[in-house]
Amino acid sequence: MSEINWENFDPQAEHYYDEGSNKYENVSADSTATNDRKKRQLQYPYLVVRKKHALITESLLKNFFGEAIIYGIEYRTASGVFFVYFHNLGSLEAAKIKIRQFPNIIDCVEGRPNYYQNQLPSDQLHNENVMPMEDLTDKNGIDEKRTIKVSEKESQHPAFHKVPIVIKADYSAKNSLIAKNDVYQRYLNVKHEFALERLGVYVTVDSLEKDQVKQQRRSGRKVVTYIQELETKPSDSESKLAQRANMCLACMCYTDNSCKFCSMPFCNKTCFNKLSTLHKETCATGKWPILDETIDEQFTKLKLPPSGSNVKITAFEQSNVVYVRSAEIHAEVAYFKLISDVMCHGKSATKLTKLPRCGELVIYKIDTEIIRAMVLNVEDPQAIYIVCVDYGSVEITTLDCLYECSYYLASLPRYTVPVLLRGVPKRYLTSNLCGVFYELNDNYTFVLKYAKHDFDAGKGMQRVLLIETEMNRSLNRLVKTIITPVEPTLYTNPLTEDYLHHVYLPNGKHMELVVMDNSYLKDGIIYCTLLEYAYEITQLQRDLQFYGESLAKRTYYAPRKNELCICKYHDKWCRGICMEIVGDGYPSILFLDYGNITPIHIDYIRPYAPQFNYPILTILFVINDLVPCDMSDSHWIKLEQQLAIGSIFKCNEVSYDEKENNYSMCLGVDAILSSK
Repeated sequence: MSEINWENFDPQAEHYYDEGSNKYENVSADSTATNDRKKRQLQYPYLVVRKKHALITESLLKNFFGEAIIYGIEYRTASGVFFVYFHNLGSLEAAKIKIRQFPNIIDCVEGRPNYYQNQLPSDQLHNENVMPMEDLTDKNGIDEKRTIKVSEKESQHPAFHKVPIVIKADYSAKNSLIAKNDVYQRYLNVKHEFALERLGVYVTVDSLEKDQVKQQRRSGRKVVTYIQELETKPSDSESKLAQRANMCLACMCYTDNSCKFCSMPFCNKTCFNKLSTLHKETCATGKWPILDETIDEQFTKLKLPPSGSNVKITAFEQSNVVYVRSAEIHAEVAYFKLISDVMCHGKSATKLTKLPRCGELVIYKIDTEIIRAMVLNVEDPQAIYIVCVDYGSVEITTLDCLYECSYYLASLPRYTVPVLLRGVPKRYLTSNLCGVFYELNDNYTFVLKYAKHDFDAGKGMQRVLLIETEMNRSLNRLVKTIITPVEPTLYTNPLTEDYLHHVYLPNGKHMELVVMDNSYLKDGIIYCTLLEYAYEITQLQRDLQFYGESLAKRTYYAPRKNELCICKYHDKWCRGICMEIVGDGYPSILFLDYGNITPIHIDYIRPYAPQFNYPILTILFVINDLVPCDMSDSHWIKLEQQLAIGSIFKCNEVSYDEKENNYSMCLGVDAILSSK
């Protein structure tokens, strides 16, 4: 064989000069990726994962599903989604099991869902081989295989609203006293607050050796010693003279200012100018001028302390309404002398024999206290609403505790003024918030800040800012922080039903109850509560709506079993507890304030904020005298009408079994069915 000369061998030359093999195609990188994506989608099952936040990465998906079952992962920047391809259908099913076990980690759908059509590439929209995905928000997708029985009917939750304490007709009536004593119609905004506290649901203040509750609910406890000293005077006339000595003759306000020659008391320059003419005639004789009994209304009008002055809180009405009085030295003396004057003169007051009028000033006696009060509502003689004008607290009393208020006591000025805390919204009064206000009541001094143009004419109050003097901290900010719910993070331990306080209803006969839900009536179970509690349940819904619509940022939430949550039911956010997780995206939710159990999709569930520490007021009752097997269809229809949701009925007897930890009732079924 002859040797081959490899010196000039070029392996590419033959193909380079062969025109037949030089066939090039103009293929872009995008079209290549598109073709590869189409092939993968036809060959491999896949899931579409939306990148909702920065934590969703390719590494997280590999760790979550398991790298062994994943064929590949592709991220689409334009649409913000991951395509996770799996080796086979078995791998896909294994991935679905992971999603059902931990549904709150990733937002994942199979194939091409309807609501991703605007985000996926256009070439995906016409791919007929993409695996279809059922709409999880469709009610037809609910898995009926549940161990807990759900409510058959999705009835709306009942709502209960109290009649306002004061209405506009009270102000427009002829010779209306409340229109005269409440010029700004401030008491139109008074609501039924403190109902749970009055009913003994929770105790906001601990019982101490002295009457701490009364001391913190109303200031003025310090005057008891002063009053006792006055009572040791030799005669009532001398006692009254001692009080009168420091009362301004012009405006009837207590003061320490007086003329150094005749000791005539006066408040300020304005009052002195009013008395100057008469004062010149009597000062040289050492006597006081004699004035008429008429009182100038411009001096007895309720006035707010000037901005920048020190004030104290005497009472609180709502989360954003408090009553303040001046804490300056001269105002403190005037205020305590006013309280002592009311108590001394009020002892001899005559008891009322008929119901007072709305807006009438009366004397309110309870225990050892004697207080000036204005009547707000007298529709129910056993529940007369009054406001203690020298403190601000709204009380409920009966006619036996009310006495006539003399002209002298009615003409005395008022020092306590209601104000609005600027920037603080109105929220439900929880035990935490009440405890804070009780601690601040008459124990701390605040600097009052406001601008006159910030007066709320609709509510008849000035918006103010209160700053604590010692630590220079804003009370407005503190209250807003307490009442504003905060959405828990994924790493926060979930709250259970034990976090909330359960209210025990009283045992007794012939009790009136409100039906909150009758879904399980055929099982001998019904959810009820007292009417007063039903009003409170409706009121707290306002805070839940604000949280669900404005503060909760998550678009969905999958609660654990026995975890508290906030759920949307008939377009209203309500408190619930997760009873069962089936895996179809519809956990069974028991609504704590009503009693029905309904599957709710995770898109309409939010985590429970710890600020919602409202007590549970709805109770499950077992009906002892109900025998379902002996009831005909017509009897069931009549019984359901008698015990319709939101209706009020009277049961024969209510009892509580401590061993079984449940309530039972004797309904009197025979009497109900036989009634017309």
